[in-house]
Amino acid sequence: MSIDEKINIRIKALKFNLDELNEAYNLTTRDVVTETGMEYGKQYLYNEETLSIIRKQDKLKKEREERLHFTILNFTQVFYSVKEYLKKGYPEKRQKVEDFFSNIGLGNKARKDISNDLKHNPQNDIKYGFGEVGKEETKDGTKRITKIYFKHTWFYGGIDSVEYCNNLYKELSRFIHDEFPNIPIQN
Repeated sequence: MSIDEKINIRIKALKFNLDELNEAYNLTTRDVVTETGMEYGKQYLYNEETLSIIRKQDKLKKEREERLHFTILNFTQVFYSVKEYLKKGYPEKRQKVEDFFSNIGLGNKARKDISNDLKHNPQNDIKYGFGEVGKEETKDGTKRITKIYFKHTWFYGGIDSVEYCNNLYKELSRFIHDEFPNIPIQN
């Protein structure tokens, strides 16, 4: 297998992991209460049947969150692997590859940091929670309007890691298209 084929298989794996990541994220946004047959605003007896449904909800929520976490870990490790294969396969472009992965991207982090942090730095690991994912400021005459967007997601250093991974793939696709035109990119 040629080096281009080895890189290509990793890019396909990266795209596969990204698709899985987005699907897993979408599952975490679904309401486990209604999916398990309960209704909001309705009173339920405190009995074994109700407790069983609540345990099922907790289990379903945990499984979905873990799946998302797993796919983010898989994505970031393959992302880092692409870097290493590009450097080894194209030694004449080693510095360009290193610069791309080391440059500051979204959220004032180098692109390679997410892979390194998740592998080696437990204090920088992603965390699931409810937090700010965006801000929009506009002016209306003399008023300044600020909209802040929140959602449940996996955060990496205050960054929405799902959005971050999607942006990493787009940036990597552009970089490979521009610098390595003989390596096909799956969009």
